Amino acid sequence: MDLRTKQILVVGLGETGWATARYLKKSGACVRVTEQANTPQLQEKARRLKEQGIEVELGQHTEGFVRDSDLVVTSPGVPPESLPLKLALAAGKPVWSEVEIAWRLSPTRKVIAVTGTNGKTTTTSLLGFLLKQCRWPHLICGNIGNPFIGELDKLTADTWVVLEVSSFQLEYIEQFKPLVGVLLNITPDHLDRYPSFEEYALTKLRLFSRQGEEDWAVINHDDVFCFSRSQHISSRKLFFSLIPGKADLWYERESIWLKQPVKQEVCSLRGANLFGTGNLQNMLAVAGVSLILRIGRGVLEKTLQDFRPLAHRMEKVADINGVSFVNDSKSTNVDSVRKALETFAPGSVILIMGGKDKGFSFAELCPLVKEKVSYLLLLGETAKKIAADLEASGVRVEFVSSLSEAVQKGYQQARPGKTVLLSPGCSSFDMFTNYKERGDVFKKTVQALLSAVRG
Repeated sequence: MDLRTKQILVVGLGETGWATARYLKKSGACVRVTEQANTPQLQEKARRLKEQGIEVELGQHTEGFVRDSDLVVTSPGVPPESLPLKLALAAGKPVWSEVEIAWRLSPTRKVIAVTGTNGKTTTTSLLGFLLKQCRWPHLICGNIGNPFIGELDKLTADTWVVLEVSSFQLEYIEQFKPLVGVLLNITPDHLDRYPSFEEYALTKLRLFSRQGEEDWAVINHDDVFCFSRSQHISSRKLFFSLIPGKADLWYERESIWLKQPVKQEVCSLRGANLFGTGNLQNMLAVAGVSLILRIGRGVLEKTLQDFRPLAHRMEKVADINGVSFVNDSKSTNVDSVRKALETFAPGSVILIMGGKDKGFSFAELCPLVKEKVSYLLLLGETAKKIAADLEASGVRVEFVSSLSEAVQKGYQQARPGKTVLLSPGCSSFDMFTNYKERGDVFKKTVQALLSAVRG
């Protein structure tokens, strides 16, 4: 692409918009940025961009900003009904995600892209750790926190890119085509943005839309939607499963096994630090990629044994007088709560849930909550909705006004052998800046409780 001839409008001034605007300007494009919000932090960013010759509007989107653009690059958080996107599409102007334009400008085609409702960040990080063990040149980026476009200057034709991609980023791709695409799962989420689960799920499947026979798709066979729609994927496919013998790759007796050409053990999971159903699926996906890249068993096993769980994802925080505290603040939907609960023994969990409503029902959790949970602590704007949806479980419910109160109440209700689990099943934006802040508050409260108990 010859950016020197382009008038480009960047929509959104978060991390993605910031990185996109700066890279495009440096590459010679005429860049403008429009942002609906107007905060002191955004004002500082706008000031710095203006010093580089980039025009910025804050607090509104105006038609004049869109009118003369050749191309619109949108940030993931920008909704489809946003004025710049509607005007651009109506005028026949291309609208791309940051991932799309970064792909077109990237010097490497060695891209492993990971998507799914749950497990993306853990799997992306684990794949990066695997390539590090191999001593292959690589870079981890995308929805994990550092935008793809902001890392382009560090890439060569030989660099492997491990890219976490969300459904939002896949909405506006055209040519993006990873060498290996990983689809972990698709379960209801973001129904406050998408009109239906079908719409959300089909957006995830866009990851494979441009792949050909030379590319690979690593797919969760146990996920009904993933498997049923995989027939429309043109690339070579490798399926993984938690059910022995069901797919190309499966989990059985603390090991990962491969079906063809004859049943063989790919690697042992003994000594792996990740636990829980979701993480088993993540490790299966990573094992699948390792087979595609022809990475040896020893390297894969060492990777799985040395990798440490990421913060806020089934993170063991402390044990206090035999009571365990687990931080799963990244749990922001029903499926992530289900996978967390499946890890524990019947009746052993004091569960903390609640947060901002994302538009789905929690009723399907009733059987599992009845089996696994002895006490349910609810907070946030969805507390009453969750209580109503889970009423049939018969589990005792208490409403709390803060996460700190939930930790205190949870410990009071627990006895040795029990686990106080923060697995909210909701986003955090009603009470916290993000899931990280929510998880940090949980951990700080648990540590304060531990100090108080020790005296």
